[in-house]
Parts: sequence; structure tokens; C-alpha cells
Amino acid sequence: MHRKILFSFLLLIGVFFVVPFTMGIARKGVNQAEINKNLLSQTTIPTCMNRVNIPLDEMHWIYVPTSADELHTEENLMWLAGQLISNKIVDASTCPAGGLATGGYANACGMSKAQATVITIQNSMNQPILDAWKNVGVPPVLLKQMIRYESQFWPGVLNQTHYGFGHITTLGMLNALEWNPSLLQKACNLTSGTCSINQTLAATVLQMLDATCASCTNGIDATKATASIDLLARAVMGYCDQTAQLVFNATGWNSGLVVDYPTIWKLTLLNYNAGANCVFDSVASSFKTTNGPVSWSDITAHASGNLCSRGIYYANQITAKYFNFPPSQ
Repeated sequence: MHRKILFSFLLLIGVFFVVPFTMGIARKGVNQAEINKNLLSQTTIPTCMNRVNIPLDEMHWIYVPTSADELHTEENLMWLAGQLISNKIVDASTCPAGGLATGGYANACGMSKAQATVITIQNSMNQPILDAWKNVGVPPVLLKQMIRYESQFWPGVLNQTHYGFGHITTLGMLNALEWNPSLLQKACNLTSGTCSINQTLAATVLQMLDATCASCTNGIDATKATASIDLLARAVMGYCDQTAQLVFNATGWNSGLVVDYPTIWKLTLLNYNAGANCVFDSVASSFKTTNGPVSWSDITAHASGNLCSRGIYYANQITAKYFNFPPSQ
């Protein structure tokens, strides 16, 4: 009896708060069924996978191509050209300074010598990138742009600390292993080891991301590079899952009710580059101002410190207009 009274009381409270809210929206001409559908989807589908109500002005990097050919690019990637020349994959001996500028980059002459190979390499992972969307769920344009920004498609080791296409570090891999069970399971299956997260396992996975090969075509082991795209995508998804939890921790709300699909992925890039504290602090600060949903512009306005500013810049560069998506009809 008491339970029935309590239930009726709680139901009355729910009606008191929910009905005016939804009626207010309905008066503005929004379909009630659509409201209910969106609210339900935001609480049942993981935020990192919830592709609803995406603004058209974000579609250029959120769009999912129908074929890998749509990811084709022809960029003059000076770092990639420099690596090809340094590793004697491209002969630029007739160029000034052997085709190289400072810092491992190619000069203009070196770039011209390496251009054909650079175009081939930057498109060699288009299909694995699209496959990673199907198998893991990381937006393919975002993943390709992230690789372009991080490594320019040279899957080697930078300064003995940054590995593969995504230039992920030991700490970065440890974090990804913590947050994505599928990455952990795959790593353990590949190593035939005990499934425990430690420096040894992280180091082993990082070595799998180094797909350079002196005797291979264009200096890259194609099979290993393809496999590394899947591992990188799972690491990035781990960062997205962590980011969704950070949004909840910062607000007390289900992350899907705080941020939309594009924003959770921009926050993921912020997390990947600048760390969890930047995500938590900027979301918490924004939420105190909005008392509700938080946009990317709110995040950028409330991010503070050089590290977080760097992460915001990183996310904005990767999600800037680059491809002409969606295709014109």
C-alpha cells in the first residue's frame, strides 16, 4: 500500500516536471513523438555512437563515405616526403641539400620528387579507415584527418616516444587499454599473453603500430599498417568512452543529454591531445553557465590554460572544413 502511494507521488512529480517541458516544446511546433524518440536514444545509445540531429555544418567531417574512394586526397605532405627521402625510398639526390629541409621535412624540390609516392601512401589506408568505422565506430573522415595531422601517414616512431599513424605514447596506450575492453582483448589475443594492463602490454601494442619496413614497397609493411589502423581506431574509441564518462562526472547528467555527437568527438580529440583534466574542467565550467546542454563553443569559451588551448586548436584543426561532404546531389 505504501509503495503504491509512493509510486503515485513520484509519478505525479514526474508529470509536473516533464509534461510542462514537453508541452512547451510541442507548442513551438516540434513533433512530440520525435522528442520522445530523441530523448530515448540519448539515454540508451552510447554517446560516441549516437548519430542523431547532426548539424549540417558539421557533416563535412562527420559524414560517412559510401566508398573508400571518397577519402582520396592529394596533399603535398612535406614530413612524409622527408621521411621517404631520408629512408632512401625516394631519390632526391639532384635537389639542393638532397631534397631535405630542417627537422626531417622535404624542401620544395624534394617534395616534387616524392609527390607521386606521397599521394599513393596517403590514400593507401582509405579502405582500412572506412573498415574501422564499420568495425569500431570512429568517424572515418575524423580518423583520416587525425592521421594526417599526427604523422602524415608515416607509421614509424618519432623520438622513440610516439608510435604509428596516431603518434600515440605509452601513457596514451595504457589509457586506451583501460577504457576499451575490445582493444585490451585484441591486444592480449595478438600477444598470447595474460590479459592484464601494464607497461609491457602497452609497449607490445605500440610496436605493432610501427609499420615501417626498409625492404617493403614504399617503406611500409602494408599488412601491418592495415592492422594498426584497427588498433588505433580502438584506442581512439577508448578515449571517446572515457570522454563520455568525464562529461557525466563533470555534470551528473548522462553525457548524451549534455553534448551532441559532434561535440563528444571534438572533446575526444581534446582528451587525446591535452588530457582528461582539460575535458572535465571545461565541461564542468560550461555546465555551470548553461545549466543544461553544452556546445563546442561553450567548451572553447571555458577552456583555460596553454595545454587546453593547444587541445582546442588540435580538435579544431582536425575537424575543420577539408572534404566537400556531403556530396552535391
